[in-house]
Amino acid sequence: MKIEKLLFFLLVLLATGCTEEIDFNQVEEVSLTTTQDIDLVHFLLTQENFVDDGGQTQQNGLVEAVKLDFLDDPFFQNRLVRIVFDFRMANTFSQSLTAVIKFNDEDGVTRESITLEAAGSTNGEAVVSEYKVVKEGTAISNITTADTVLVEYYINTNSAPIVGSLKFESKAAYTVEL
Repeated sequence: MKIEKLLFFLLVLLATGCTEEIDFNQVEEVSLTTTQDIDLVHFLLTQENFVDDGGQTQQNGLVEAVKLDFLDDPFFQNRLVRIVFDFRMANTFSQSLTAVIKFNDEDGVTRESITLEAAGSTNGEAVVSEYKVVKEGTAISNITTADTVLVEYYINTNSAPIVGSLKFESKAAYTVEL
């Protein structure tokens, strides 16, 4: 008799319990994202890049070009939602330097650019300048139409001799929506 009452009570509880409709259309609202880190551009500039053997300034600017093959992938182009760039420059030149990072398409048109400053050193010790740049929205479509990154460096000359080096490192953390 006790078992029958317990079963009856459980049936009544199940029949009158709270229920909520399940909306199977919500599956379309679910988005999965993944973030991956990649190294972009790394190089070292020295006084030999700017002056001749006699110490005379030959040029104030340099350009480094890097092809970005991963930007050509349509899957990547259609799903990229965010890029976080990390730039690090260690400068021992007494002069400051300006870096302009340009994302150019196959016709050489700049679609997106980033300008950075590397402070000069007062004592020959490395002065580290670090930047974090986030690109989303329209900037993403500008970057995905690019296939080359140009890094232009301009040394801001002063009366001091051009002696030293600049170490440039960059990484990107890109987020794609699956």
